[in-house]
Amino acid sequence: MSKTLHGTAKVQVGDRTLVLKPTLKAVRFIESRFGGLRAASQSLHAVSVDAVALVIAAGAGVEGEDIEAFTEEVWQQGAAELTPAATAFLSVLYNPRGGDAGKEQAEKESAP
Repeated sequence: MSKTLHGTAKVQVGDRTLVLKPTLKAVRFIESRFGGLRAASQSLHAVSVDAVALVIAAGAGVEGEDIEAFTEEVWQQGAAELTPAATAFLSVLYNPRGGDAGKEQAEKESAP
């Protein structure tokens, strides 16, 4: 059974509740803005308003001109408050299938 999209989460930004979905599109958006997921993680560690806004925007599907207004919303709410949600979402993007691989199957013995 596929566990893709196991990390879907909700985050409150201003008056909106956004659903963050771990998708390849989100990964590519983040990689194009930061040069990779690790660089995005470092920016989140520095509590960058832009980093928090861009990571959440990637997961929520906020695009284009809406990103600037969204960044303002993130700043108004406080990047420090939203950093844990952005960091948790980013960590899901490293492994979108989840950590539980399921039950191991016993090896079949071959006949002599």
